[in-house]
Amino acid sequence: MTAFYVVLALFACAGLLLAFSYNRLVRLRNKVAEAWRDVDVQLQRRHDMIPRLVELVKAYAAHEGELFAKLARLRGEAETASGPVTKSAPESELAAALGTTIAVAESYPSLRAAENFLALQREIAETESEVAAARIIYNGNVRIFNTRIQTPPVSFYADLLGFEPAAFFQAGAEGTV
Repeated sequence: MTAFYVVLALFACAGLLLAFSYNRLVRLRNKVAEAWRDVDVQLQRRHDMIPRLVELVKAYAAHEGELFAKLARLRGEAETASGPVTKSAPESELAAALGTTIAVAESYPSLRAAENFLALQREIAETESEVAAARIIYNGNVRIFNTRIQTPPVSFYADLLGFEPAAFFQAGAEGTV
């Protein structure tokens, strides 16, 4: 009878460890999802600034229509993409085009001196920094979550419990503004 209780206690301990491990994985997955929402908020903030930038620059550089069309196209692609994997490429291109637009705008001395442009340029630079910071936090949470589900003993049952590795967000936004 004592062996029965020992086996029962071992199963109970294993069940408790599994429950604690499952709860930790859920918390980590939720942190990844929350961090992605933070990235998405910053990206939307960037998208919302683009029409203001285009209107401001268009008044001084009307002949840059191709650049404005490209910026609008990339903004549309970036807004329709969802998730870190599909957003990475359009967001990288959008960040580069945004930097190009700022560089074109800076070639017009009267625009460069305009207070509206300077304020918007500062706001864009702050947003780019916040996008980069949010991406670092997101990727850090993804790294922790992926490491947890890919290392033993959790790796033996993570798939069975429905935990899949999360994708990193690879948009190269630093240094564009």
